[in-house]
Amino acid sequence: MSASIPTGRRIAACLAVTACALSPALAQELTRLYAPKPPLGSAYVRVVDLARGGAPVAIGTAAAAPIPQGDTATIYRIVKGGAPLAVTIGGRPPAGDIVPAADAFSTIVVPASGPAVVIADPTEGRNDLKAQLRFYNLVPGCAGLLAVADGGPTVFEAVATNDTRQRAINPIEARLSAKCGEAAAPPLTLPPLKAGDHYSLFLMPGASGPVLTGQRDETEPYRGPAN
Repeated sequence: MSASIPTGRRIAACLAVTACALSPALAQELTRLYAPKPPLGSAYVRVVDLARGGAPVAIGTAAAAPIPQGDTATIYRIVKGGAPLAVTIGGRPPAGDIVPAADAFSTIVVPASGPAVVIADPTEGRNDLKAQLRFYNLVPGCAGLLAVADGGPTVFEAVATNDTRQRAINPIEARLSAKCGEAAAPPLTLPPLKAGDHYSLFLMPGASGPVLTGQRDETEPYRGPAN
């Protein structure tokens, strides 16, 4: 009679075979679901440097690195929430205290002069069957508006300075236009978005008027001990 294989080993072998048979997308989703989770009280933060000078950005104890070319913000990094956070741009800290909320996402906006602003990024209304669109108005002194270009419907309106709005949308390709008061930014074409994607749009001050930029949201993987 052959020796029996322990149940745990049979399950592990079965899972290994199953993982090999999965498509890359499903395998990636399984990895995400079963990856170690950050401890309770963690905060997820990213930085926008309104000076846009390409200076290296350091968040907490992470090594300084420039914001990737073509992006407006760093990726979300995992730090301790509810406690002062060290941020430097080009080796210099911005004015003001930075205390990100625990168990929440935040975008830290560093102006060319003046204190940093922490904007809470709500996550209510998430729908993995749709794409998530988030809009920030970072232009001082005016209300921001985002619409589909060429007379299309309004997506967000009356967004105050240093505020954000979000909504779930069907995955589409579209050209978007933004205004700060009566000043219009050049239109921006959304990249192809699929269900579950998160995309941020930033209305920012520019040398000759407001500028609309965009990027996909990304959070660094947690590499600490399992929670």
